[in-house]
This record gives sequence, C-alpha cells and structure tokens, in this order.
Amino acid sequence: MIGWFLSVVGSQVQQWAIMWHVWELTESSAMVGALGLARVVPLIAFSLLGGVVADRVDRRKIMLATQGGMALVSIVLWSLSSSGLLTVWIIYVLVSLHASVRAFDGPARQSLLVNLVPERDFASAVRVSGVSWRLADVLGPLITGFFITRFESGVSVCYAFNAVSFAAIIVSLLLLPSPPREEPESRLTGLRGLGGFIADGARFVWKNDVVRAALLLDFWATFFSTADALLPAFAGDIFQLGGSGFGVLGSSIAVGALIGAVSMAFHPPRRSQGLWVLYAVAAYGLATILFGLSTNMAIACVLLAATGAADMVSTVLRQTIRQLATPDNMRGRMTSFSMIFQISGPQLGDYEAGLVGRLCGERISVVIGGSVCLLLAAKWRKSSPLVKFDAPELPTG
Repeated sequence: MIGWFLSVVGSQVQQWAIMWHVWELTESSAMVGALGLARVVPLIAFSLLGGVVADRVDRRKIMLATQGGMALVSIVLWSLSSSGLLTVWIIYVLVSLHASVRAFDGPARQSLLVNLVPERDFASAVRVSGVSWRLADVLGPLITGFFITRFESGVSVCYAFNAVSFAAIIVSLLLLPSPPREEPESRLTGLRGLGGFIADGARFVWKNDVVRAALLLDFWATFFSTADALLPAFAGDIFQLGGSGFGVLGSSIAVGALIGAVSMAFHPPRRSQGLWVLYAVAAYGLATILFGLSTNMAIACVLLAATGAADMVSTVLRQTIRQLATPDNMRGRMTSFSMIFQISGPQLGDYEAGLVGRLCGERISVVIGGSVCLLLAAKWRKSSPLVKFDAPELPTG
C-alpha cells in the first residue's frame, strides 16, 4: 500500500502536468481533450490481451515489467521537456505508449489485490485502497500546481518527480512473494487459443447482468459528464488564476473523493448496493451541472468535491461487486473488459467535452454533460438490473 501510494502520487503529478503542458502549448481545450484519444486507443487495443496475460502469468512479475516501462516514459518526458524538444505531438505519442503499458498493468494490479487478502476482507481492502488512492489524488494536482508556479520549467520537474516515484512500487513488488496460483485450465496455444480465452471473458461479462449493467452505466455517465479537460480553461480563462488555480481545482475533485472513500470505509451501504450506484451517478451529474454554472472559485471547488465524492462511492461499490462475483481464473479478463469501459468513458469524454467546449464554450459543455448523466441515472433507475441488486452477504466490515 505504501509503495503504491507513493507511485500514484507521482503518476497524478505527471497526469495533471501533461494537461497543463498541452494547454500552455496550444491554449485549446480540444487539444487537451485529445489526450483522451491518445490514451483510449491503445487501452482498447491491448487491454484484452493484458487480461489474458494477467490470468496466465505471475501478476507480480507483470507489474515489475509494466512499472519499469512507465518509468521509462516519464524519463523521456523529463529529458525532452528540460531540453525544450517536447512538442504537443510528441506528448501524444508518449501518452499513447504509457497507455499501452498500462493496459497490461491494470488487470494484473487489480487482480493481484484479491490474492493478497482473505476473500472475507476483500471489500475492506478495496475501501482502504480507495482511501490511499484518493489521498494521492489530492496531493498530485497540488504538487503539480506548486511545481508549475515555483519553477521556471515546472512541468519538467513534474515528469522527473514521477520517474523517481516509481522506485517505491518497484521495491515493494520485489519484496512481495509470488502468490500461489492455480494451474490454468488449458494451455494457451496460438492466436486461436488467445481468441478463445478472450471470448470466454467476453461471455462471462455479457451473461452477468449486473456486471454488464455497471460497466455500461459507468461508460456513458463518465463519457458525458467528465470535465477534467476543461479545468485548464476554467483556471486560466474563466477564473483567471493560472497554474495555482488549476492545481486547486484538480485537488478539489480528489478531496471529495477522499471524503467519499473514508465514508465508504466506515459506513458502507449494507443493502441495495446496486441502487446506491445509481444514486451516486445521479449526484455526480447534478454536481457537474452546478459546477458548470458556478461563478465563484470557492463554490466551484465545493461542487467539484461533490463530483469526486459521488464518483468514489460508485467506484468502490462497482469494483467490490465485480471482483467478488468473478472466479480468480477469470478476474484478469473481467478486469480488462472493465478497464475498457471504465477508462475509455472518461478519456473519450475528455475529447467530447473539449470539442463541445471549443464549439459552444466550456460552461455549456459542462452543463450539457452533467444533464445527460442525470437523465441516464433516472432512466436506469426504472430498468437497470442494478436496481434489483442486493447482497446483504457482501463483506462490509
């Protein structure tokens, strides 16, 4: 947990620095939103393969390789940025390379967690992990804003900071023993065998009504209401606060998410978990609408915090339900499909928000997205299988 926390802090610093860097180079929300496309294409292309690998290979060894690869990308970002050679198009390429490696890291990382604790404690482990993750989210943009305003080449410092932070997770993985693994049901031979394993994962996800519904709701809600790509414009043009304001806006989301994670850790819903997912999505959409209409920085931060809290509640519930409902030899593949929906929604949503912001203005883009999210929650409240999902036996202690 300590190693992962330190690494996530660095990753958050780099993610927010890249957004600000692209905004500085282009002053275009559409170009910032295009970072979502640069991430989502390789994630979709490689996530299914990453899921198969996570079910067939030692997940600890996979993460050692992927964390090293992402560290290398950060080193290249730092080197080119500090020498003045980093252009927006090179940033897109490096972001795509990072996403390609992440496609193999995500299934291994999420599937490894359930191997590290007894199943009865997994729900609690997810909530503790969520608190750690969201605390890192709070620190990430604040550190980014500090580096940007403190140093002449603040984004270069951000990239170097992230490169160093990978040492924490790599050391922790080296200290972690390989978990015992069951023998695969059958050997993977050739492309036909690979396709069969991917098809097995697809059938499992498609036949599980609750898992399928959670993935689709997550995708469409985040596609329409994600507004991260518009925060540089809100900080720079609307609120006139520059890099420091950008860091505060980004951290506001994470502060709310941290509050949501702590609340879930101590007071998780013990009944009607699926219905709580829909309530959280509705709250997310409403807070997004109000943020788009806000004219005061303090109110905007409170509303962004509300979006973070609602998103965290939904995320913890969905992740717990998905993982516990999946056998271990299928978790990697299920997680890879989840990643496609969970990551492609906000990444494509960033691109959509940037385009609408360029055509209609950033405020209108945010309000439209939040409104669609609210309508989706209302519609799914009437027909989604999530409404009927109730697992009183789900571990909550």
